[in-house]
Amino acid sequence: MTVDIVVLGAGPAGLAAALFLASDGHRVTVFDRDSAEPEAGDRPGVSQFRQPHVLLPRGLAVLERQLPEVVATVESGGGRRWNLLAGARAAPHHRYEALAVRRPVLEGALVEAAARRPNIEIRRGVGVRTLRTGRPGAGGVPHVNAVVTESGETVRATLVVDAGGDDSPVSTLIGGLHSVGRRLALRADAGFDFHSRYFHAAGGRLPPQPAWPLQHHDSISTLALPSGDGTWSLTLVVSRRDRVMRSLYEEHVWDRVAALFPDLREWVAYGEPVTGVLQAAGPVTRRRRSIAGGHPPATGLVSVGDAWATTNPAFCQGMSMAFVQAELLREAVRAHDAPDKLVLGYEEAAHRALGPFYDTLAFWEHNRLGDIYARIHGRRFYDSPTWAVAKALDAAKPADPEVLTAMADMGSMLVPPGEVLAREGLVGRALALAEEAPTSTLAREEVLTAISR
Repeated sequence: MTVDIVVLGAGPAGLAAALFLASDGHRVTVFDRDSAEPEAGDRPGVSQFRQPHVLLPRGLAVLERQLPEVVATVESGGGRRWNLLAGARAAPHHRYEALAVRRPVLEGALVEAAARRPNIEIRRGVGVRTLRTGRPGAGGVPHVNAVVTESGETVRATLVVDAGGDDSPVSTLIGGLHSVGRRLALRADAGFDFHSRYFHAAGGRLPPQPAWPLQHHDSISTLALPSGDGTWSLTLVVSRRDRVMRSLYEEHVWDRVAALFPDLREWVAYGEPVTGVLQAAGPVTRRRRSIAGGHPPATGLVSVGDAWATTNPAFCQGMSMAFVQAELLREAVRAHDAPDKLVLGYEEAAHRALGPFYDTLAFWEHNRLGDIYARIHGRRFYDSPTWAVAKALDAAKPADPEVLTAMADMGSMLVPPGEVLAREGLVGRALALAEEAPTSTLAREEVLTAISR
């Protein structure tokens, strides 16, 4: 059965969903409020367009399975395969292979693939004013059956896919039916800020890879990632409430602070910067709940990508989550004709596959922000036993291959956190190693001194 599907948003999440569904013969129209093409190198409507992007092993496996031609196009356009554990092992397992890519390259490859599908139309610079609902379905649940563009055009659809990102207007367009569920106890603006610079060396050579790309220090996290075209990115991640860190946008301040961290120092010295400091505000980790009491607030409407949930960009899981969701949506559309069963089937599958990773990131962000906030005010942050375990695992991974593998399994989204933590002896070994090992984190006072110079 061929149906008409409307996708709201032409980012990686929306384009992947459109391509997966179109592969089954469905007619798909993609609307995007932003008029800019990805080849332009910037999209004003996407705050993180120029920030580092990585497709983790879980997401790369989906793309290779569903759209191998897109992977080939990305690699020919400068995307780089790299193994998350290459800096720690002589021969790391293939399962930890990721794809580092600039977002314009990835979106361009997806757009190119869509252009070869006669049943996909991408309409840029077209916003949606409202969603229309028709006759209620089972249990009186409203059914979304059309979108109305800002120009007044009504486009009917059997299914609407919200891929509008963190600031998607869909929840307000249908009067809050797509309700926002649990939020962090902290204020909505208590997220993280990202300060990134790109570097390049002669011949496109990359510096030696660290044992793990993401390191957490006192008040700052550092992220070192390869990128496309022989470049790499270095990012300083700070709490948005940490006002003294706001001067990191100045290049000379960023340089002084980055040079303090052993994991970044070699990467900074290895090449030359090719950008200034690129700032971005990371979204607060939150989940938009669309199922309450076993019933969807509306049928004919599902969400993917950041419209489904936002996660901390430092862990690079968002794009991979979006591709997993797109594949699960394709399976749900194949399996269910009834609108309510389609929505419920998709949401249950997405929560089962991704909920544990989202919950882990939400837990980490809540505690990390609380820890930093306490340090800003010279107070002690009272650890919960679970947070103590999380910090021990992070501290122990350089010293123990099994702990590092466990962190890689979780970080790559290959094994749910609960299964990893249940491995015999893992938590006890991490706690013992963390207690014995000398601290490798940089003290907040050292960073403040470098900033104030």
